[in-house]
Amino acid sequence: MLFLRYLKLSPLVYKSINACSPSILVRRQQKFLFSNKASNFPNVAEQPELKVGEDFENKNRRLKRPLSAHLSIHKLQNNMILSMTHRFTGVILCGIPFGLATVGILLPESYPYYLEILESMNLNRFMITTGKFLVVLPFSFHYLNGIRHLIWDLGYWLTIKEVDRSGYVVLLLAVVLSFHLLLL
Repeated sequence: MLFLRYLKLSPLVYKSINACSPSILVRRQQKFLFSNKASNFPNVAEQPELKVGEDFENKNRRLKRPLSAHLSIHKLQNNMILSMTHRFTGVILCGIPFGLATVGILLPESYPYYLEILESMNLNRFMITTGKFLVVLPFSFHYLNGIRHLIWDLGYWLTIKEVDRSGYVVLLLAVVLSFHLLLL
């Protein structure tokens, strides 16, 4: 602290530096530990201990603790499902090009050969349209939900009501965009 004297600092800076000195921090910590606020935290001594030869998972089974609290205490909500779906469609959209490239490299014949096999299956119009829809829907949903996330990043639509409403709008627009892309 002696070197600070040679710096031409204002008294306010000296005061803030002294407020963070170790002795002050220790006093604040002791004051907290002996106050009522510290009694809200569980005491390490009160925690059940492992029995001999028992691992962490068996201790939790013995104490009838749930496997994972987040799986048992939260009600499944629309926003949770949309978040998981957004991640899942992202993985799918990332994996499709790699999968097609890998298949293209590993298969012995060229692309026109496999296209000819598909055409020889004589699939009806409904199956072809359904297949196209299932390919386009993840793209549409991921694209629109990504825009929704960008709007959240700007600080808009963050109330629970707006989050739910925007989720339903994204689902509806994803289906509409998918049908529009099918008609192209």
